[in-house]
Amino acid sequence: MSTAEPKQISESIGFCANAVGLRGEFNPPGDKSISHRAVIFSMLASGVSEVHGFLRAEDTLATLSACKALGALVEDKDGVLYITGVGLRGLSRPMNGQLDMGNSGTAMRLLAGVLAAQSFDCELFGDESLSARPMGRIIQPLRQMGSNIQSNNDCPPLHILPSAGLQSLDYKSPVASAQVKSCLLLAGLCAGVEVRVTEPALSRDHSERMLSAQGADISTDGNTVQLFQTNDLQPLLMHIPADISSAAFAIVAALILPGSDIIVRNISINPTRGRLLDALKAMGGNIEIFNTTEQGGEAVADLHVSSSALSAIDVPPEWVPGMIDEFPILMIAASVADGITRVRGAAELRVKESDRIAVMATGLRTMGVAIDEYEDGFDLHGKQAFRFSDAVVDGCGDHRCAMSYLVAGLLSSGVVRVKGIAAIATSYPGFIADMQSMGVQVCAEEEGSVKLRPNIPVIAIDGPSGAGKGTIASMLAKRLGWHLLDSGALYRLLTLAAHQQGITEPENHIEELEELAVSLAIDFKPDHRGESRARLHGIDVSEAIRAPEISALASRVAAIPEVRKGLFHRQRAFLQAPGLVADGRDMGTVVFADAPLKIFLTAGAEERAKRRHKQLKDKGENVSISRLYRDIEERDERDRTRAVAPLRPAADSVVIDSTNMSIQEVLNKVLEIHQNTSVSI
Repeated sequence: MSTAEPKQISESIGFCANAVGLRGEFNPPGDKSISHRAVIFSMLASGVSEVHGFLRAEDTLATLSACKALGALVEDKDGVLYITGVGLRGLSRPMNGQLDMGNSGTAMRLLAGVLAAQSFDCELFGDESLSARPMGRIIQPLRQMGSNIQSNNDCPPLHILPSAGLQSLDYKSPVASAQVKSCLLLAGLCAGVEVRVTEPALSRDHSERMLSAQGADISTDGNTVQLFQTNDLQPLLMHIPADISSAAFAIVAALILPGSDIIVRNISINPTRGRLLDALKAMGGNIEIFNTTEQGGEAVADLHVSSSALSAIDVPPEWVPGMIDEFPILMIAASVADGITRVRGAAELRVKESDRIAVMATGLRTMGVAIDEYEDGFDLHGKQAFRFSDAVVDGCGDHRCAMSYLVAGLLSSGVVRVKGIAAIATSYPGFIADMQSMGVQVCAEEEGSVKLRPNIPVIAIDGPSGAGKGTIASMLAKRLGWHLLDSGALYRLLTLAAHQQGITEPENHIEELEELAVSLAIDFKPDHRGESRARLHGIDVSEAIRAPEISALASRVAAIPEVRKGLFHRQRAFLQAPGLVADGRDMGTVVFADAPLKIFLTAGAEERAKRRHKQLKDKGENVSISRLYRDIEERDERDRTRAVAPLRPAADSVVIDSTNMSIQEVLNKVLEIHQNTSVSI
């Protein structure tokens, strides 16, 4: 991550489905929660603290600025913060008696605890979003300690006046909240009194770990933490691990995008923070945790994540506090999982930067996902998600909702434009750059949208039946050592499966075909000669899918829009290094519209009929050329006039008429064009 100030992200962008499979490894930004605490506890220490890996985002920079205003000296050298603390009793009143917390609820709640014990007054204020967030959960217990806090109906701004001295507190919190707990511990620390906090479930324990590392007299017992009178804090030497809340977006994207395989480095797996990983693994996610170490009292590890078939779960209520910030992106994972994911005990989501349950539910419904809202959770119906073209959703200024929607957009066949995303900079200004580092290309487009696509070369070969595109595609893939996609075989496999279920009128069974397109067990395996063989539910059906009745029915199945959308991602999943040759009828116009080379291979109908006649004759079948000619013309007409993805050359394709060319001549021509295209790129 750069040490520069975060750049402003435009207010509205969108991601297309041109990114399939995340690859490589990356180092997520420093943990946001730990970054906040590291600078606050360094400010209260006696001596110089050294903080590595500090997250430079709007929220954490607001905390750093506030600590400077309260008297801490900060030197930023080569990305490391050297903070000279003022001790527990050395804070000074900021200029004008005000501190701007921006959009950071963490900064406001933690610093309210610090300021409640001071001999000067100070006002904490923030932006419009923060000004609407409830602060009663810290105001009430702080008042029990003897603090004097004025607010706007328990919302910011908070005007904290000098008190006669705070008293000890034994507090049973009604909510499991690390911010409430940390606020009260800081108040007791700065006032020199004992504080005991008991939660209904254990929330994040970064404050407890950090205070213990600084020599504070603190103990924990289950869900109870007790801070005894402490007169001094030692300086910190802190290497902040990567933030699981930020890494969560790439982790979920890798799980749900076919062909993904990534390594996530130096991630915090603090037991009070790692419940998202537990949930995703319980859903069937391929997540391997390795290289486990400890840094500054925090558990750290690397993760290996690859694409997975997910199943719904009931999230245990006791897991909720340990993954409270990750629920928006979990909802994206749940949308593609098989079954209904149920969450209860998460009322905290209603009072984050937005009402995250309502915001996510609204956008997901726009995307075609069924979700039932409850006051403290939701039931999310999976296997319905993202079957749509273009969509506009609103992140409502919530950074985590906005990034979650952008990940969802990667699965769309159209463009998902997300409004209200400028807030991404509050926690993860490097989000787009990190996605790029895993093979995703971001291209600016009109109206502030962007397109994501992988840096893997594609040659898309389209054309009518009998033009020779299948033969050319196979020969070309072998010559280049690339993967091969026979998209026609996918439609034939689906048609065969439908035929086996008694479906002979596909137009009357759209829902069943749509479900088959998503769930069908299809794969291709090479035989002993290296030739690709099509398998349905593990059975070789390479000959069966070429039967005349299947061929005739396949063109009708392929004309159904819902079927084409259902198979879209399966086709995109073939895009893997070192490259792909894709054969079909809409490879260059729809499925791989971003391909650098598009070939439209055609030939006269009479010539194609002759070629097909020879193929059948070689197999011992006797069909008249005139019948084949009529069938080809009828097929061409259906393909040209169908409502979705009609057969036509892409605007930037190279048209090759093979009527009077041999297969070798066509192959040489395509190779020549490919070489020139590669050079120009």
